[in-house]
Amino acid sequence: MAQAKASASWSLRLAPGDRDMAFLSVKGAYAAEGRYLADAYRNATGVQVVVKPGGSFALAHQIALGVPCDVFMPVAFRRAVAETGPYSPGWAVAFVADSNVIVYSNASLKTFPDMADLLSLYREAYMSNDSRLWYQFFYGLTSGKYPLGVADPATDPEGLYAMLILEAAGELYAGNKSFFIYRMAENRANVTRSSTFYYVVPLKEGQLAFVFSYRSYAEANGLQYLELPPWLSFGDDAYSSWYSRFSWTIPVEGGTAEIAGSPVYLYITVPKNARDRTAAVDFLLFALRERSRLSRYGLAALGRPVVFGNASSLPAALRQLLDNGTLTYGGPLT
Repeated sequence: MAQAKASASWSLRLAPGDRDMAFLSVKGAYAAEGRYLADAYRNATGVQVVVKPGGSFALAHQIALGVPCDVFMPVAFRRAVAETGPYSPGWAVAFVADSNVIVYSNASLKTFPDMADLLSLYREAYMSNDSRLWYQFFYGLTSGKYPLGVADPATDPEGLYAMLILEAAGELYAGNKSFFIYRMAENRANVTRSSTFYYVVPLKEGQLAFVFSYRSYAEANGLQYLELPPWLSFGDDAYSSWYSRFSWTIPVEGGTAEIAGSPVYLYITVPKNARDRTAAVDFLLFALRERSRLSRYGLAALGRPVVFGNASSLPAALRQLLDNGTLTYGGPLT
């Protein structure tokens, strides 16, 4: 069973005419993890990597428009790989897992003193698993009394997960999967940004009460968090069938795409517009080897990373790892 915890998306791009420099665009929630891998790769190879925050779907759309990218690391939804359009490689490898939590800070408690009562209610609900208490907790969370950070689902998977969590809570505790989402909207409880990266400072300054994000996001930024039960955290693959019952629709290239719930995995792949495929694959293999070290951020390394998509399109080094059992195959990409 995969343990779950934080969310991220990265793209690695070698600077034009400079093979000693690389640029790594990392989803805001995983900026710390991105910097760690970048520093480790520099120490191992001498290649300097500069980290730039971004959102999974937003980065995918940039790649689709032709922005050069050697390595792309989206979180949670494999759909982000498909959103790279003509540059989609048709495959991705899941190598670490995360889970959703509700993040807050000590400064938030000072700004919103009534939060203490809601936190007490959460603890009672979590310990007893009483549906009535869970209903009261989510009712209070979406009341509008507590500014609630929910990233834009169209650009950041954490926002999409927030909607799925509220859907699951609505179905379980209110008998209507849309109940808490409607309540949040009616009360204007949500504060929307393109990426959870932009919530760190407001949380630490007490301008926000809560943010839907990943455990690794909270731990990497020194923030407090409320752990959710596995049927709400999207962090336990034993609940995959349950997670898939919930979905959210996002705009895609003038149309829409319905994204079904799935466990929180961090993926890595090499888009077709990679300018230095050899360097890209080398970084990918490095990330796979170093995955256990990301546990310092609350991420759980998968015992055997999982390949999704067209296995025949894998680079030779990855095909060899799949053939010898180091990697395992998990099914289609979408």
